[in-house]
Amino acid sequence: MWIFIVLLLIQYAISTALSALNLAHLKRSAASPPEEWVERLDLSQFPKMVAYVAAGTRLGHVARLVSLGVTLAILLSPLLSAVTRWAASLPVAGVWQGLIVLAIPAAISYLVDVPLDLASSFGVEKKFGFSTITARTWVLDQVKSLLISLVLGVLLGGALLWLIGWLGQGWWLPAWALFSLFEVLMAFVAPVLILPLFNKFEPLRDQELGEQIMAMARQARFPVQGVFQVDASLRTTHSNAYFTGLGRTRRIALFDTLLEQHTHEEILAVLAHEIGHWKKRHVLKMLAAGVLLSGAGMALVAALLEVPWLYEVVGAGDLYASLGAVGPVAAVGVFLVGVLLSPLGLLLAPIASWVSRRHEYEADAYSLDLYAHPAALEEGLIKLSEKNLHNLFPHPLVVVFRYSHPPLLERVAAIRAQVGERLRSSD
Repeated sequence: MWIFIVLLLIQYAISTALSALNLAHLKRSAASPPEEWVERLDLSQFPKMVAYVAAGTRLGHVARLVSLGVTLAILLSPLLSAVTRWAASLPVAGVWQGLIVLAIPAAISYLVDVPLDLASSFGVEKKFGFSTITARTWVLDQVKSLLISLVLGVLLGGALLWLIGWLGQGWWLPAWALFSLFEVLMAFVAPVLILPLFNKFEPLRDQELGEQIMAMARQARFPVQGVFQVDASLRTTHSNAYFTGLGRTRRIALFDTLLEQHTHEEILAVLAHEIGHWKKRHVLKMLAAGVLLSGAGMALVAALLEVPWLYEVVGAGDLYASLGAVGPVAAVGVFLVGVLLSPLGLLLAPIASWVSRRHEYEADAYSLDLYAHPAALEEGLIKLSEKNLHNLFPHPLVVVFRYSHPPLLERVAAIRAQVGERLRSSD
């Protein structure tokens, strides 16, 4: 139990310290921004940016503290042992017994997260003019998300528990194959089956922009099935654009808020960057890395499920001794391993973030070849950051751990360096 407690406290302490460090660094930097950026940035937005980041940081502190408290309460109370014993006594198959055990902590976590989500959507985001969601839309989103989670949880969780009970310690290989296949399948079906449950995707109304986008896609030999605008303004004023899907479901999605806030040139420059991710095979590389990492993770989980003390921690050691890691016992083991390994994500985050930031730089460089309008790319990135009140001055250590994209000022500096290098080469 002390191993669990110490790891959870270390994770909480590091995450909280990073957030506090980040906010303090922002306040200092916003008070005296770099001279070369004074004319390019809207200084009048700085107080609002600091206040927005501060409000999000405070809410993040509360969320981490609540999560830590709930996890410790579940571990230190007799809840898991009682639920596992009760589920084991039910006259149903072991897979269903295990799903019941997994459902209890999941339900507790969801109920605890509801007030935090409300505080974000109707508190922080509403206060700073971002949230446009209504109570009705929020409730419908929750219902849809719960139904999707229930269906996928039963299918994937049930398959996992069945494989554990059927194959013993060797379950992780077919489970790895199954979950990898599911991840690829979701990339195909999510754009046409799941995303439309939450947003309306309709053909881009701006025909001129649509023709320009398709022409750029043809120039890059980027296969895309269509350009759609998304009614993101139903929930937020934040803006974004992205590619989604694989094969015949590949599509370009533009938030309606982005279309309102940006020029054609800026949108094309941003989309050229997104095409750069595809041309540089970043999606495939990250997918392959994710598959390999999940395989290693499942092998580790399989080994830990065979460790008796894992079950003794919550008073279910006798159940493991009599039943083995099957059904409800396997389920409580899976939950405990998830808690035990969650701090591992914090250790791996710098590697994943570094790779992602490198990909962003590469995509920016490609976009300058495809759409040679560096000023439009710069302005588009600056406008995105300023209108969304992104932290323009994150602490370098926080960037290492948390930033999948380079900070704006470093990113624009890299774009300018690329342009300068190409001008020197041409001379």
